[in-house]
Amino acid sequence: MSNRREGGSHHRRSTARPQPGRPVPKNLGQRGPRDFSPAAEEDDFRPPNPKSPVAGAKPGVVIGALLALGGILCLIVFPFLPVSFPGWTTAALIGVILLGLVVLFLNLPARRAGSDDGARV
Repeated sequence: MSNRREGGSHHRRSTARPQPGRPVPKNLGQRGPRDFSPAAEEDDFRPPNPKSPVAGAKPGVVIGALLALGGILCLIVFPFLPVSFPGWTTAALIGVILLGLVVLFLNLPARRAGSDDGARV
């Protein structure tokens, strides 16, 4: 910030004196808490890459989920397509959804694994 004097020379304002009409800072010329910058630490931590949820799933679970979700998606999308489908298409898609739900239900575990009470997050 500079001011021009009459002689054309530049003059820098000193920051040690408060300017009239401006609030006076409390720590004039001192360092405050906002001036602190912590030292940069080199961190070698790299988060693990998450595995795909489909990679470790049972084939029956994947097939059941695809049938159920694919059937629902087709029921939503087909009416908006400009092609006319036969009348049994809706019944077949409902059957595919129910088949997918049955496959998912049959792949549920019969017993709980371990004696976990569910209190952990």
